[in-house]
Amino acid sequence: MTTYREQIITTAAFARANPDTRALTRALARGELVKLRRGAYVAREVWDAADARDRHLLRAHAAASQMQSEPVLAGFSAAAVWGMPVFELPETVTLAEAWGGGGRSAPGVRRTAAAFPTTEVVERDGLRVTTLARTALELTRVEPFARAVASMDWALWRRNPLRIPMEELADEADRLTVRFGIVRARHCVAFASHLSDSYGESLCRALMHELGFAPPTLQLELRDARGRMLPDFAWRRERVLAEFDGKGKYLRGMRDGEDPGEVVWREKKREDRLRALGWSVVRVVWADLLDRDRLIRLLVDAGVPRERR
Repeated sequence: MTTYREQIITTAAFARANPDTRALTRALARGELVKLRRGAYVAREVWDAADARDRHLLRAHAAASQMQSEPVLAGFSAAAVWGMPVFELPETVTLAEAWGGGGRSAPGVRRTAAAFPTTEVVERDGLRVTTLARTALELTRVEPFARAVASMDWALWRRNPLRIPMEELADEADRLTVRFGIVRARHCVAFASHLSDSYGESLCRALMHELGFAPPTLQLELRDARGRMLPDFAWRRERVLAEFDGKGKYLRGMRDGEDPGEVVWREKKREDRLRALGWSVVRVVWADLLDRDRLIRLLVDAGVPRERR
């Protein structure tokens, strides 16, 4: 399997293969190469086939390969290395290092020194990165509450092979300083859960909290003659269930060679079973999460209790 660094084409490597000094400029103009940063490029077909995480990792490896000492990736960049979901990855690579008095910024690189003395570093996929716990906490400094929680939930998720216990996350938060934003970080830790099954589901839960809705029971087990069901959110007294409908939910439920329509039909039958037990069901989609007024109307109309505005 080709590594990220093996896919990066440096100016020097290109010159060795193409003695004509203008060949690089022409290749860029024709769109055959994509510039990652000064002196580092990637073939257009590689870039077009890459998703947002792969593109960020290509930039991260390009930046790391040009530095005299091996850098420590933090924040969004460390999240990309760990595979932690985020709402959107920036083009800028984030590095953690000791504060040096400023003046050391570079194009395409963001440096952070917050709480660096307490930062533990590990190696993953050929890069030095902050630990999973510190990475989740780093995101609380640069992301809104709901997005930070959604990423943090993944670090705790019971089905994540890389998961960490809540105690480890809490201990890491205790090592932070006020300068880091410790109050905000601890607020996210207190709200985080290992029960959310997707980034979108976690984002939905955090947004409902921000909008003043009563906290739901997560993954409440309900049973009928056909077996058990675990809806995303439940309000017991009101007998209301909410399900986040993201693409990942249907992909997880898809069997090998199965028609996607069958998955949708099976999910509809599951909803019928929930209604037969005396529960009402409201479905939340991504468009609802991107419009707070729309999300409020949807949940209020469904009978979800709201404790504050």
